[in-house]
Amino acid sequence: MKNRLFSVLVIGCVFLVVCGCRSPLKLPPSETRSYQSLLEWSQASGMPGAVLLVRTPATNFLASVGWADKKQKIPMRPDHAFRIGSVTKTFTGIISAQLHVEGKLNTDALMTNYLPVSITRHFPNSERITLRQMTRHTSGIRDFNDSVAYMLNRRLFSRRGDWPPMRDLSYAYDKPARFSPGEGWDYSNSNFLMLGLMIDQVTGHHHSVEIRQRILEPLNLTNTYYELSEPARGELAHGYERHFGFWEDATGWTPVVGGSSGMVSTVTDLATFVRAVAGTNSFLDEPTRKLLKSQIRKGNADQPWYPVSGYDFGVSVNVPAENDVPFFFGHAGGTSGYLCFAWHEPQHDITIAFFGSSSLVDAFHQRRNYEFQHLLEKALFELTIEEMRHATDAAVKAKVEQILSVSDSLKCGSLNRPL
Repeated sequence: MKNRLFSVLVIGCVFLVVCGCRSPLKLPPSETRSYQSLLEWSQASGMPGAVLLVRTPATNFLASVGWADKKQKIPMRPDHAFRIGSVTKTFTGIISAQLHVEGKLNTDALMTNYLPVSITRHFPNSERITLRQMTRHTSGIRDFNDSVAYMLNRRLFSRRGDWPPMRDLSYAYDKPARFSPGEGWDYSNSNFLMLGLMIDQVTGHHHSVEIRQRILEPLNLTNTYYELSEPARGELAHGYERHFGFWEDATGWTPVVGGSSGMVSTVTDLATFVRAVAGTNSFLDEPTRKLLKSQIRKGNADQPWYPVSGYDFGVSVNVPAENDVPFFFGHAGGTSGYLCFAWHEPQHDITIAFFGSSSLVDAFHQRRNYEFQHLLEKALFELTIEEMRHATDAAVKAKVEQILSVSDSLKCGSLNRPL
């Protein structure tokens, strides 16, 4: 009887681990929702630690929760650095746009013009794929992340091994194209990894040098660096993965580096960067901004401050559900142990940057990170927009009251004026 009961308990525990015992994601009630409550919700939803920055003309919120190091019990600070994963694509994309404007890299040319046959022969349609199609993810090139073998090696068998960019890219070799060039859209890390290789080719050095000289130094992003290519700056928060019901520290795993990923930053630095790219300041010269805007524009997306009308040069558009609200521009990123996003809405000068110390991906919750990210982004967008509407309404009310007050003063003055 005892043996049977023990067997039932073991089976039950295995079932809970396999099927997952993580509760469904549910945001705080809208009537009590705040930036702090959303930050705390992110920790309750599985983030060992998190940092949130929200800047608008009406607020300046910067706070952290949880642990930067669970084992050593080091609290998370707002200035802790995180691996930003695919947000690196925005840096790579902006560099490629600048090089195009300077005549050093023609994004209208074919990928075969810049990469050797030893690489291009492994990709169908390479003789018809332009660099601009790669910056827009309309090339049809397969993502190396789609390979099961790649994910098993990266996350399990060789996660501390040697992973140069060409090893990552090799997992996309000789795979059928998603579609013919320019006839579809599919997000592919392979596109930007090869863009990084092309920048290396035309400049004669690693693209991290261009990123530092063209972006990090001009914007004074002192806590941002390209991992494995530059010395570390600041203190990197630990990142964690939850596999088979157990937390694992992923900080020591070999990071994904290349034009698609590889940078480390803080929320403050990333907020400065995304605002510089998507905002109305003069960080990007007019020819570069014109290049970013050169996609077909429709509806209210043709406002002069919108940098792109769709994904282009590593700048993505995030459109909240409501049709009457503005667009946010930026990127999200996820890598082993880390999840982040950075968005800027230029019309009302809203900037949001979030870091979480887990990708929220495990063997049985592969889409949990997407659900988490979507819910948190939507809630933050709605909260900031509502805040701006209240601020606008208050400003209009104050202006009206001022006009009425002046009007009343004039009336009183006319009545008291001597005959």
